[in-house]
Amino acid sequence: MRTGGGGGAVDGPTAFVGGGSIAVQLIRGDMSAAATGTVSYVDGNRVLAFGHPMFQAGEVYAPVASSVVQTVIASAQFPYVIATPAKELGSLVQDRASMIMADTNLKSPMIPIDITVRSTDPGTKTVVTRDFHVEVIDDKFLTPAMAGSAVMNAVTLAAPDRDHVTALIKSSIKVAGAMELSFVDYLYANDGASSVAGGARALRALGALAFNPFGPAKAERIRLDIDLTSSADYGDVEEVSLREPELQVGRNALYVTLATASGVEVTECVPFDVPASLAGAIVGVEVSAGDAARLDAAPPVDLKSLLAAFGKLLAGDVWAVTVYLPDEGAAKGGVLVRDLPASAVDKLHPASSSQRVLPFRPMARTLVKARRVVGGNGSIIARVASAPAKSKRDVCKETP
Repeated sequence: MRTGGGGGAVDGPTAFVGGGSIAVQLIRGDMSAAATGTVSYVDGNRVLAFGHPMFQAGEVYAPVASSVVQTVIASAQFPYVIATPAKELGSLVQDRASMIMADTNLKSPMIPIDITVRSTDPGTKTVVTRDFHVEVIDDKFLTPAMAGSAVMNAVTLAAPDRDHVTALIKSSIKVAGAMELSFVDYLYANDGASSVAGGARALRALGALAFNPFGPAKAERIRLDIDLTSSADYGDVEEVSLREPELQVGRNALYVTLATASGVEVTECVPFDVPASLAGAIVGVEVSAGDAARLDAAPPVDLKSLLAAFGKLLAGDVWAVTVYLPDEGAAKGGVLVRDLPASAVDKLHPASSSQRVLPFRPMARTLVKARRVVGGNGSIIARVASAPAKSKRDVCKETP
């Protein structure tokens, strides 16, 4: 039976004693995950416990709390206790091969995560909303795993069925002293919502931010808004085509054939724009979901440009049609130079492997709202007509 979370109790032991229980809190709030063990030795504000490692993570910080043992599961092979964290009494400071150590004079902050899960029954159209508010350990190695576990538990509780599910996930991370990063993911799974929970890009970005090579990037708060529908709104890109021999400057139509989850092929018309500067050129056109499209940004050179690149990631619920320009540009110091003469481009390919200036192929991109989750991508090469179209066209309503 699922019960409430743990932590923040008003009663329970108020100090650690030898032979008593201690809980290291990894997740607390509306759900709880804690490692519970036995206190081995107390010396003032210093507490030794467990008699074995927890993760053997060395110096690590997490709240420690007194613990109330509810029952003991006796077993000759794997005995354990079921316990509930009670009062927060200090902080874990060491996790070594022989024991863990806590300091009751310290307090470790945790990272708050707010999770909203809405599940819609396609038959009755009934919407059930559940809100979860938890905190997870603030540690670059453990935060991504604990955050993912919290989201997985919330989603599994809201939609336990192992069936087709479509998920629209809006997630965000507030980075200390910097911008808030926001993401939109549109995901599908045929084996239940638990398979899509980890696809939220805010969760995936936690590790990339924690281990970035430029400087500390601490997550202050994480937010996820998850809409679940028991449906198979998915299509995998099979082929792309044009209905005209040439592209026109301005609005054009790309026809994308999708293999759906039901086994039926459908064709969608995706409009896109071609810049006037490409008149008469041969271009490449690529189509994919927004979250699978190439990033239109220079390689990051510092934390500021890394966060800016995260901010340019596209939503997953759109078509991204990218027209690749025929000439190369360059990226230097986080700045894009989109048009270069051929002689300059040749200079960007030296024998040295440590280039200061990187070649970059400029692109023009059109975003169109998608009707379903899109998997895969497709591309085509075409010529752009020399003369611009005489009038604006609603290309997807024209009869080919």
